[in-house]
Formats: sequence, structure tokens, C-alpha cells
Amino acid sequence: MNYGFEEGKFYFDFSSCNRQAGNMKEENDRRALELAEQSSKLMLSLSSGLDSQSVLHSFHTQGIPIDTYFMYLPGYNDNEYENLKILDKKYQIKTNIVDVNVDAIRQDLEEESVKTGIHKYSLLWKHFLSLLPDNYDFIQMAHDPFIHISRRKQYFYYISYNSPEVVRHRAFSLLNRAGKVIFYGNTPEFLFSILNDDIFKAALYSHEYFDTNGLSKKGVKLTTVDRWDYYVKPLIYGKYWKDQLIYFGKFVGFENLSWLSSPNLEYKKHGISISYFEMLRVLKLEPGSVTRFYENVNG
Repeated sequence: MNYGFEEGKFYFDFSSCNRQAGNMKEENDRRALELAEQSSKLMLSLSSGLDSQSVLHSFHTQGIPIDTYFMYLPGYNDNEYENLKILDKKYQIKTNIVDVNVDAIRQDLEEESVKTGIHKYSLLWKHFLSLLPDNYDFIQMAHDPFIHISRRKQYFYYISYNSPEVVRHRAFSLLNRAGKVIFYGNTPEFLFSILNDDIFKAALYSHEYFDTNGLSKKGVKLTTVDRWDYYVKPLIYGKYWKDQLIYFGKFVGFENLSWLSSPNLEYKKHGISISYFEMLRVLKLEPGSVTRFYENVNG
């Protein structure tokens, strides 16, 4: 991922697809093969969620060895820890459990957040990575494609300096590691496979249902930014993976830490809003093309 600032404006570079993109599962499997060709020391951040589970499934079913690591916050994500045991049994692996006393490092995370402008949640993941083998390439699935829908029902792909994938990358970049950090879904083909999927498009057309039905999570109303995680993503996984994955409920334990799961209030600052259809066009340009977009939103 390539981004930065020019004359005080945030920019993000999008590369075109180097080949015809497949569906999300096909791109998932291809990504595993590509990474295996590039490195023999790969480790996966594994949770019981669908994202990391799908990555493990691609490696496992293609016979590619990979080490797995789980960030365990005792007392907070015990349910996820129990789900992880089910995955270990299913794939006949032994995930490395890394205990993190999040209460003990709270002050450090809060102070570093003020200093760096990076949300505490991403800094916790940075702390987790600092405890893992330095010479291994670290894989995490952190794609979170967000489409803003205007009052005129126009669709815009949105990314900012504080979007989840960017801020996570910023946090990891603070570490001086020998191994690389790999965002699994960070290829133009992978992005196109999601944005162009019929289910993704259907969710855009029916957005008013999702955005106004008043459903809540732990007493907090679901908002437009939750559309992908709670509605669209599980249906796409179900479409292509069918019953090959285990569809655990969407609750990981961080919800019990209000100071850690608080909204990122900087999300709208240094934002880039791109027409959804323009994004599809850019991704389908001649292979090797790079299109740079500059911030046009600063809420």
C-alpha cells in the first residue's frame, strides 16, 4: 500500500489488476500460493473470525505450511479463544497463544496514541506483533472496503489516513522488524473481487434497509460502517466457501473494553471519496497502471 502527503494533502495510490480477477475465494487461494512462492517463513494472525479463518483454509487446503498466532486477552476474548480451539482441532494445528495483559499496558497505549495520532486498537496489534518472531513475514487480513452512500443515493468508495487498514499499517510501520508485514487482501484483484461481486452490489442497492432498521450490537446501533462486517461479508463467504468455514457469531471480546473499542473520531480527516464506478474503472485499467487520488474530504 502506497500513501502519503503532498503539500499537506493525503494521497493514496491504486494499482490496476495485472490479470482478470476471479471471485473472492479464487483470489484468496491465489494469494496464498503467491506468498508461499515469495517466503518460506510465514505466520498468520489467526482469530475465529471469517477473514483469518479463510486465509488459514486457503493455506491448509493447498498444502502450504504456515504458523498461526492468536492474541489472547484473558478475561476479555475468552469466547474467541474457545472458538480457536475448534479451529485447531478442525485443521489439526497448534496455534501459538500469546497472552497480553491489556490492562497493564493501557496507559502506554493511550500515551502512544496521543503521541502518534494512531488509534489505541491498532497500537495493541502493534504490541502483539512486537512479541512474535522478528524474522517471519506476518500476515493479517485487514481489508474493510467501505462505500459511502450520499443522500442522493450516489456511491463513493472511501479511504482516509485513519481508515482501519491504513492506520493499522501506520502502527506496524513503527516497528523495526526483519520480516515483512503483509496485508492479505491488499491486491487490486482482491479488491475488485469484492467491489464487483453481485452480493456487494445488492447490498448497495438495498442499503436503506441495513442503515435504518435500528438493529444494535451490545446496545449500540449498527451504523453504515458496520454494513460490511455484519451483513455483506458473511453472505459473500457463504456464497463461495459454503460450509467449509465455521460461522461463529460476530463477537471477539474487544467490545468489553470501552476505552479500546471507542470510535476513531479522526476517521473523516484526510479522507478520499471516489465514485464507486470510477474505482471499478481504475482497477480495470491497463495492467501496471497506477492512479493517485488526493483527499477531498476533511470532516
